[in-house]
Amino acid sequence: MHLLPRRLPILYLIVISVFLAGCEKFALDRRMEELCKKDGGVKVYETVVLPPDMFDQWGDPFPGWRGRKNDERLGPEYRYIMDISDLKKGDAFKGEGELRRFSIRIYRRSNSRLMGEAISYGRSGGDFIAFAHPTSKSCPADQSESDLIRTVFLRKGA
Repeated sequence: MHLLPRRLPILYLIVISVFLAGCEKFALDRRMEELCKKDGGVKVYETVVLPPDMFDQWGDPFPGWRGRKNDERLGPEYRYIMDISDLKKGDAFKGEGELRRFSIRIYRRSNSRLMGEAISYGRSGGDFIAFAHPTSKSCPADQSESDLIRTVFLRKGA
């Protein structure tokens, strides 16, 4: 019975270590949510109406855009620019957390005017124990790359 008091400090140390090790994940998630509220989402400044033959069977303008290089995705009249910024670097497979900002912008080439942008954030890692694959989270959760393109470029007659 008197062995328990000697092992108690070790038990406290283990419990505190487990608690603190998982804190990075939650701190990064809180930071990500704050950033997302500040500037996350799709913003459209100008739309373009295109003829129906400029859309594929899924409703995406510029058929085949996903397979092209960024600078060629939207044809010769528009520029598609994607930037990824590391807000916090880390190795998610070693339990370290990382936080990134993803920015996609569409410009009209003729006047360099910004037509729309989509900002999102992603966290991976920061887990106490990273098994086969670290956890991840992103926001806004319902945003995709094609949302921006479909919002800037509209189908005529739709």
